Amino acid sequence: MRMTRHRTTSLYNDAVRSRRRGSTFIVLLLVSTLAVAAALAYQAQYAARSHRATAENVLRDYATFASWEFSRLARRELNDVLGSYLASLSRSCRGRDTLPDLTQLLRGADG
Repeated sequence: MRMTRHRTTSLYNDAVRSRRRGSTFIVLLLVSTLAVAAALAYQAQYAARSHRATAENVLRDYATFASWEFSRLARRELNDVLGSYLASLSRSCRGRDTLPDLTQLLRGADG
């Protein structure tokens, strides 16, 4: 009878150890899965921050370029308008020391 009891106890202890090993394996698997998920979440957050910074830099560069292009075109337009106005003014002057009267200036501005 002792042998049967020892055998039963031994089988029970083996079953408990086997169950613990299985539980330990499952716990380790779950913890490692959680660690991989956390690493992936961190990487996704880092990528999102990096993409946002890149988009902000691109928008800032585009705004700088747009303002430069606008000022260049405005300067060209002002030069054209003022140049034509001053050219008509100089044509309406009779001499070096005379200025045209107001009616001539108004006609020059219209035409």
